[in-house]
Amino acid sequence: MINAKRMLNRSIGAITCTMLLVMVVTALWQVFSRYVLNSPSTVSEELLRYLLIWVSILGGAYAFGEKKHLAISFFVNKLPEGLHKGASIFVEFLLIGFAGLVLIYGGLNAVILTTAQTSAALGIPLAFIYGVLPVAGVLIIGYSVLDLLQFNRQESRKQDFKQAI
Repeated sequence: MINAKRMLNRSIGAITCTMLLVMVVTALWQVFSRYVLNSPSTVSEELLRYLLIWVSILGGAYAFGEKKHLAISFFVNKLPEGLHKGASIFVEFLLIGFAGLVLIYGGLNAVILTTAQTSAALGIPLAFIYGVLPVAGVLIIGYSVLDLLQFNRQESRKQDFKQAI
């Protein structure tokens, strides 16, 4: 499980870093074409906007998987020690519900509604842009399931240790 999570994190990190690199190069081209060539690029602004959407949402899923999201640990850590276990499990199930309902269901509806629409400058289907929502939802649910399985393994190890004593 840990290896699968590590591999998933590296993949998402590589994808978002690559997108960020493309954003930097595109922004540099936009500045160069506007101020040096006096002919601004027509596609760079739209490409930057769409890449920012993808980087932000995938980056959020990555931060979620790394447990770097402030809201996840902040509230659970404020509870008394005895409530951490139940609260952690409850939070994971809430996050699975949110990701399933809002990101996957809502994202798929947005994809379906925008299938026939294309972007003005790039000419790509807007469904591709909204496609990041269900992708992030699946990633967050996968991370939550892995966390629940890992939590269950840790609890069973604690019980085995207590019985051995």
